[in-house]
Amino acid sequence: MTTMLRVSLLIGILFYFIFICVLLRKKSFDLKYSLLWLFSAFALLILDIFPQIVIILSGVLGIDVPSNFIYLVVLFFILLLLIFLTSIVSKQKKEIRTLIQTVSILQKKVEELEKKQ
Repeated sequence: MTTMLRVSLLIGILFYFIFICVLLRKKSFDLKYSLLWLFSAFALLILDIFPQIVIILSGVLGIDVPSNFIYLVVLFFILLLLIFLTSIVSKQKKEIRTLIQTVSILQKKVEELEKKQ
């Protein structure tokens, strides 16, 4: 990996990290959900500082080109992220359904109490 490429990646990773921090400060992200993004920025930083890790791991896994290993890791990360977000959406859907049912019951009781008066 050339020095220019490593410096470019480092600058990109720093902008990525700053962007995540700005979103956290604006409270666009919850801290517990942003940990995954912060972890990915840290992992990219480690791989940029020590590119030998990519070369060694790609050799161990039998991947000829180290860049293909990075694509594989990114694809795996995206799949994990999709599973994680899908579980959050499913949980929130159940909570919304429960809230709707509770509000409907309370609304019905309020209407009955208003009719009695």
